[in-house]
Amino acid sequence: MSTLAKCGSLTIAAGELGVTRSALSHRIADLEAQLGVALLRKAGRRAALTDDAEALLAAVGNALDRLGAAVQPLRRRRTQLRLSTVTTFASHWLIPRLADFRIRHPQIEIAISTTTRPIDFASEDFDCAIRQGHGAWDGLASTLLFQETLAPVAAPAIADEGAGGASPVGWISAPFIYARSRYIDWSLWWRFFGQPGEPPDPAIVVETRAQALDAALAGAGVAMMDAAYVRQHVAAGRLRMLAGPPARLSEGYWFAHSPRGRNGRAVAALRDWLVEAARPFRS
Repeated sequence: MSTLAKCGSLTIAAGELGVTRSALSHRIADLEAQLGVALLRKAGRRAALTDDAEALLAAVGNALDRLGAAVQPLRRRRTQLRLSTVTTFASHWLIPRLADFRIRHPQIEIAISTTTRPIDFASEDFDCAIRQGHGAWDGLASTLLFQETLAPVAAPAIADEGAGGASPVGWISAPFIYARSRYIDWSLWWRFFGQPGEPPDPAIVVETRAQALDAALAGAGVAMMDAAYVRQHVAAGRLRMLAGPPARLSEGYWFAHSPRGRNGRAVAALRDWLVEAARPFRS
C-alpha cells in the first residue's frame, strides 16, 4: 500500500514490487473483499488510496517498514555465500584477492565471519569454512589450499641490525613478538631448525598474528608468520624473511563444507577459485 501511495500507479508500483500489474490488482481486490471496504479510487489517470486505505496505512505503516527492514537481510541471506575463517587468513590472504573472485562470479555475494572456534554446519548459518589443521573432519568435505609454513620476519631496519643468514644468532637480541593465539609457533620453528634451548622470552605479546604482523611492519621486532601472509610485504621490501627458507609444517589451510549443504554451485565455485588462487603457495 505504501508503494502504491508513493507511485500513484498500479503499473509503476507493480514494477517496484517485482510483480505483474494483474497480480497486484488481484491482491488488492482480495484484501478489499476480506476487509469489506474499497481501498483504491480513480483520480484521473492515477490510482489513489481511499480514506479507509489511508487510515489503514497510517496505523500499520511504521510496522510494515520495520518488518521490511527486518526481512530484507533474510532475503539477501538466500543469495549470500556465508564463509567462516580466522582473522589473519581473512585480512592478510583472502580479502586482498577477493576482487578477482567478484570479477569471475559477480552473482555470488560472500559474507565473511571470523572466529577460531569450530563451526557446526548442522546448526549454524554457514555454507563453508576455511580452517587450519589436517583436514579430517567428520561429515565434511575438505580440500587442501596450502600447507602452513613458519618464518621469522622483520622490518628492514631490524633485519639490518643482525647478520640474517642461516641462524638466528645475528638477530637474537632483537625484540621477539609473540601472538597469544599462536604462542607455540616460536618453539616449533626453534626446534625445526635445531636451535639449542628455547627461544627468547617475548618482548611484545599481542592477541593475534594479524597484530603481530602489524607490529613487525612497524619495526617493533621479529614476528613468526606464515610465509603466505607476508609474501607481498617481502616483495615490496617492507619485511624481510630471516634465517633461510620457511619451515613447512604438516598442517595446512583447508576449505571445508557439508556435502549436503545449501548453495552447492556457489560453494563449488568458491572452492575451485580458492584452489587456483592458492596454487603458488603449494610449491
